[in-house]
Amino acid sequence: MNTAARALRAVRYSCAAERHLAKTLSRSPVSLLRQRTLLLSQHSIRQYSQAAPKGAQTKEDFSRLTWKSIGAFLVSGAALFGYFEYEKRKLQARREASKNESAGKPLVGGPFSLVDHNGRPVTDLDYRGKYMLLYFGYTFCPDVCPEELEKMAEVVDTLSKKEGYTEETIVPIFISCDPKRDSIEAIKEYVRDFHPKFVGLIGTHAQIKRVAKAYRLYFSAPPRAVDDDEADYLVDHSIFFYLVDPDGKYVAHFGRTDTAEEVTDRIIQQIKQRRQLNA
Repeated sequence: MNTAARALRAVRYSCAAERHLAKTLSRSPVSLLRQRTLLLSQHSIRQYSQAAPKGAQTKEDFSRLTWKSIGAFLVSGAALFGYFEYEKRKLQARREASKNESAGKPLVGGPFSLVDHNGRPVTDLDYRGKYMLLYFGYTFCPDVCPEELEKMAEVVDTLSKKEGYTEETIVPIFISCDPKRDSIEAIKEYVRDFHPKFVGLIGTHAQIKRVAKAYRLYFSAPPRAVDDDEADYLVDHSIFFYLVDPDGKYVAHFGRTDTAEEVTDRIIQQIKQRRQLNA
């Protein structure tokens, strides 16, 4: 009985094995490959669908990045705009300054070699680095010269007290065009009455003529003022004083109709232009 049961089970197992083998053999290698590929794809989809890829940006991250970029762009744009405006002002200042050197304009100013009110020989080079206010006159002038020298003194005082311009050196200079009567002692006493910063200069008649010609200034004394011993005469001369920059170049001239306030404003304008060019 036991032997018969074991034989029957062996037959059944053999038949099942034959069926499984037949089923497996009936499948082609291509079918098996497709089935395996499908299973792997489904597994990958399930795995990647559970969480966002590592390093992916959220909507908030993107928004923050966008505003940072806009801010950086605005800051850079403002800096560039400021730089171009600065260069534009410098260019305008150069153009304004170049007007005084335009073609066809008479050359005004030049070197001089004279003696100051302390008896010291000086030249125009001694005043480099300083603004000069030059006035041509004489100590015996009854009214015009004192008025213009008082105006120059007021300009110097205003500039020295004005905030931001106290460091600028303005030298008021009186050049005598009457060397016969204006001695060194007389000029020293004369300029001291107007301002302590005044410098008085004197020279020979020929030296004064050369300086006056360089500045396109007219002056004329009667013949006896040069050759005779006559001391009672008037000297006819132009009524201007000149602004010369620290490089020794003529900038402007002012007449009797120009007030001290107008002269001061013009000098401040020149100083501003020079500062911009040297910035």
